[in-house]
Amino acid sequence: MHRHIMLRVVPLLVCCWTLAPGSLAPAARASAATLTKQPEGNFVIKAENYTASVGADGNLHSLVSGGTEFLLDGFRGLVGGGYITIKEGEAWTAEVFKFTSVEKTANDAITATAENHKLIYKFLPEAIELSFSHTAEPTIWYLTVNPAVTDMLEHDSGETLYPKTLWREGLPHLFDARGANVTLPEGAFYYIAKNALEKPDTDPMVHQIWMPRTWGDGVLTKRIVLHARPTVADAARALATATKGNRIFPGGRPAAIGLLVKMRFPNLTVKGEVELTVNDYLTKKEVLRKTLPVEVGKMGNAQVEFTQPYPPGFYQATLNLTQGKEVLATRNFPFAYDIESMDRPERPADFDKFWDDTLAEQEKIPTNVQLTLFKEEQGYKLYKARFDGLLGRQFHAWLSIPTKEGKYPAHLTLPPSGIHPPYMPQSGPEVVGMSLVIAGQEVEPPAGGYKHWDYWRSGIEKKETYYYRAVFAACSRAIDILAARPETDPSRIFVTGGSQGGGLSYITAALNPKVTMAVCSSPGLFGLEWKLRNLGPSFWPPIDPIDDKGQPLNDPKLLEERCGVVRYFDAANFAPRIQGAVLLNLGLQDQVTSQAGTLAAWSQLKNAKIKALLADPWAGHN
Repeated sequence: MHRHIMLRVVPLLVCCWTLAPGSLAPAARASAATLTKQPEGNFVIKAENYTASVGADGNLHSLVSGGTEFLLDGFRGLVGGGYITIKEGEAWTAEVFKFTSVEKTANDAITATAENHKLIYKFLPEAIELSFSHTAEPTIWYLTVNPAVTDMLEHDSGETLYPKTLWREGLPHLFDARGANVTLPEGAFYYIAKNALEKPDTDPMVHQIWMPRTWGDGVLTKRIVLHARPTVADAARALATATKGNRIFPGGRPAAIGLLVKMRFPNLTVKGEVELTVNDYLTKKEVLRKTLPVEVGKMGNAQVEFTQPYPPGFYQATLNLTQGKEVLATRNFPFAYDIESMDRPERPADFDKFWDDTLAEQEKIPTNVQLTLFKEEQGYKLYKARFDGLLGRQFHAWLSIPTKEGKYPAHLTLPPSGIHPPYMPQSGPEVVGMSLVIAGQEVEPPAGGYKHWDYWRSGIEKKETYYYRAVFAACSRAIDILAARPETDPSRIFVTGGSQGGGLSYITAALNPKVTMAVCSSPGLFGLEWKLRNLGPSFWPPIDPIDDKGQPLNDPKLLEERCGVVRYFDAANFAPRIQGAVLLNLGLQDQVTSQAGTLAAWSQLKNAKIKALLADPWAGHN
């Protein structure tokens, strides 16, 4: 008997920013900021909604709105805002980058410069605009939140951000008790001591903003938005609601989606409308648009709910709270309806024969396993491993073997996308662990680093020559190598991975029945034809047709040919072959590997011993 488990989780993450236009609209034209240089070389900035300080080191040291300091500066080497290197461990440490020149370059602007770095602060009445020119290696710009600011929300969801939150993506919206508030740019918000042994209340939350390299004259612009007094948009806390916490609704009954609006500060009210728009996630076709009135009194709350059945599918919902022409809040989130009946990617009639023939072809190639001892630790030995596979390819891995005789669980770790060193395997005196790399690289990079190549498209012209055919078969062979070890307990062979590795784990479980359980996090390689036809190059994997200069090719015939190939490599089409247990761990907000194909495959896990789905409605790709 098969057991089907659906797990519900609380929302954790969000990964998109839509700032309500009304939240930036001043009641009257605000005066310009004044910038004063102090004898110590730092600048004091005074604007209608805030005061700030930029130090002689070019970093942001203070940000006060409504009489409340929102940043923490000077704590264990941190600054309020700057390039910070945080080294995690039992006790975290911080190292702050310092600019070499800091000058007033306009009536409302300060420019900080150093080698490979330029940062322009522009002080607007209700915002600080940050323009980064960064030609060095990618790094992170941090903001350190004053622990005294305890009222924190994620702007795009309205969800509470609690002190000591381990990790949440999005835009933190910070409030004081009287409603003065600061909205930080999009990034990742987390407790700085999340990986430390001790987690004192004095340690702050930090917000990291990923800073990619900007090329040439490129500029990356971010905004910190500030209101000394709350606007109606600030006061109207809007929470998307649903009868299913994970936003995966069963078929056969209406799905209830709504908005709960709470007024947070005195003397502010709402009399307006809530509009729900639902679009097919893949085709973007509108399937529903409805509007309901809403009225919320001072410090009151109101619930608006839309109850509606949908055709089976994966959708994008948008809830807009408006008052007159002003948009007070927008809530965007995907949801699924009746995944047991969703349309599935097209599966070729000879799909199983193709993969059975592929594995049989690989069986004729000697495995030729070679092990080189790398180091010996207490209770286990760590080896460099390599073996042969299809298409004349060799594959490399770390392999950890217990030194004490016995039977132990075996664990295969499969990699995310890219050409980089592999994760270290599960290691210790009671586990057989392997961590495989799949792009031909060795486990340790050579002098000068790895050579990068487009393995995602290599040989994609034909299914027989596509590089992923060798990769999928090699993952299955890695399981055979583990199973053949005398230390391995054949009833406990596990495979795990995230992103590309999540899809590979799923496919490995389908190709090799020796796999007891696969854990697939934010899995990629699902819905490949849908990616080509509907989602485009912004979604992984990079398999879209390009010319020899890397430019997109808009060739309908080539698109059809490519779709014909990738159907054989779509993880969704492997679902009926899985016999062991499988856990799918995914975020519905994933903008890297769309989970439409993952959900569409759910109903086809008919032969899995156990199937479980851990779906987070606010999580992205993590």
